Amino acid sequence: MKKILMISMLLLQSPMSFSQTGKSEAKVIMDGVYDSFVKVIPYVYADQSKMEGLKSNAGSKQSLLKNLTDISDFFKSARHVEYFQRPGFRPSLETINDQISGTISAVKGDNYPFAHKRLKSLTALCISCHSQLSEQASENTFGNSIKKVKRENFESDFAYGNYLFLVRKFSESEKYFDSALENALKTTNEAELYPSLRRIISIHTKIDFNFKAAQDIIIKFSAAGSLPPLAKTTLVSWEKDLRSWKNFNSKKVKSIDSFIKKNLSGLDSDKSKTAGGEKDITLLIASGVLSKYLNDNPKTKLAPEILYWLSISERRLSNTYFFSLSDLYLKDCVKLYPKSKYAKKCYNEYADNIEFGYSGSGGTDILVEEKQELEKLKRLIK
Repeated sequence: MKKILMISMLLLQSPMSFSQTGKSEAKVIMDGVYDSFVKVIPYVYADQSKMEGLKSNAGSKQSLLKNLTDISDFFKSARHVEYFQRPGFRPSLETINDQISGTISAVKGDNYPFAHKRLKSLTALCISCHSQLSEQASENTFGNSIKKVKRENFESDFAYGNYLFLVRKFSESEKYFDSALENALKTTNEAELYPSLRRIISIHTKIDFNFKAAQDIIIKFSAAGSLPPLAKTTLVSWEKDLRSWKNFNSKKVKSIDSFIKKNLSGLDSDKSKTAGGEKDITLLIASGVLSKYLNDNPKTKLAPEILYWLSISERRLSNTYFFSLSDLYLKDCVKLYPKSKYAKKCYNEYADNIEFGYSGSGGTDILVEEKQELEKLKRLIK
């Protein structure tokens, strides 16, 4: 999917040397995946009923399968991209291909709850990578492709803002989220209000570490008379958490180990500290710091620990700020570092997450695919 755009970007931006022919090939791959991904977007952002509707619409089902298959083929053609084997960019090609394969199988078998979950995870992978690159890299590599998609192709400013956010056009996406917020306040559309607020605050914390801009956003919307009580509570919580980071400079982090101990230790053992959102700003900032460090230092011995903490951050953030990446970080922690002391910890966290996801059934309705994944991971631990 759009992740291939990332592959192309990395080909062009990596310190490795690539021929002009290689760059051209990367752009071909990029354009192909991009064109197919745009057609898949409606299913990613829609509710599950749109997916269920494919049961009675064979034409739409085949169209979705064709686009997913095209995306898969493009990804398979990019297996040679060594850069994507870095732990910071995993889930990488292997994970992406597994995700797409599972999605295709689920759609073919009319297992739409599972297919919808996989589509969201695929999109999360794209966002995860795009948030780690410069806007210049994004513009240089797939700017022309992005320009093909206009605001009129989307039903609302909110939908277009989500699209721009996905393709890393953060400055532009903020404008549309701001517009969506203003409209949501007038129409009491909370379905767009909360996600828009969260997207904007994530831009200025996780992505660009611009705490002054984050503070300005909080002040601006705190003054809105029509702001719902829950939103006011959220902004108060953000302001309080942000206050403790006002002098933080991500470029001056000397020790990731010390950063984790100071800011994250204890949050996994007492999940009540994160469940209510009181630590959202901390989790957003930590997620940005850790992912950047892992990308810059792919061979660090701290990789499994970082993946674990990224999963803890994403567990809270995925349901409100992004799509779920938490489980994927945990699985990679086990797959890549089965001998690490964190492998078992990651596996247990993943198993707990899966069981919690099906808690309404007492664990009896856990999908066969999920059970098989659990067994496969358990066998890897040394």
